[in-house]
Amino acid sequence: MTDQNSTVDYQIRPDDLMEELGIKKDAYYAYIKFLDIKIEKADGKAYLSQEQADLMRSLRSHVLETGKMEGFANSNSGELVTVESANLTEQPIQSQEIPIGQSDDDLDQLIRAAAELKGQRLAMPQMIVNALADKMTYEDLPDDVKQKVDAVRESTSPKHPSQLADQLLTRYRQKVVAA
Repeated sequence: MTDQNSTVDYQIRPDDLMEELGIKKDAYYAYIKFLDIKIEKADGKAYLSQEQADLMRSLRSHVLETGKMEGFANSNSGELVTVESANLTEQPIQSQEIPIGQSDDDLDQLIRAAAELKGQRLAMPQMIVNALADKMTYEDLPDDVKQKVDAVRESTSPKHPSQLADQLLTRYRQKVVAA
């Protein structure tokens, strides 16, 4: 019996997150180690919390943008963001030229990272739909979809199973006698 007062945590399975992020196990475990994430288990299966998964997503975005994990502000590892001046309004904000894109290689890498990120964003809704469909049962379907499924099942099921069985058995027997 389950405790009705217990809270249900959002759990993300490693395989689902790896598919979402487009990474393999090696990268997944490298991210876990870098972020110092402690994997939890429920019913013998590993999972990440929503917060841990979001942290992994942020790291993946950082890696896609920069090509490396270094430089990612990781709140789990104790890295702190420091501010030089306590009163930021005293100093005017100055724009600084970012040295990204100075060479053609930098520009190509930047465009490639942006394209991969955009591709992931474009593919994400379909990946979610596919994952949802994989987890659904017949009972989860709306009535109109159930009717379509029932119609296909009806049209593909044999009308007279006994007659079909007789025909198949006759074919089999003829094959055995011929051999």
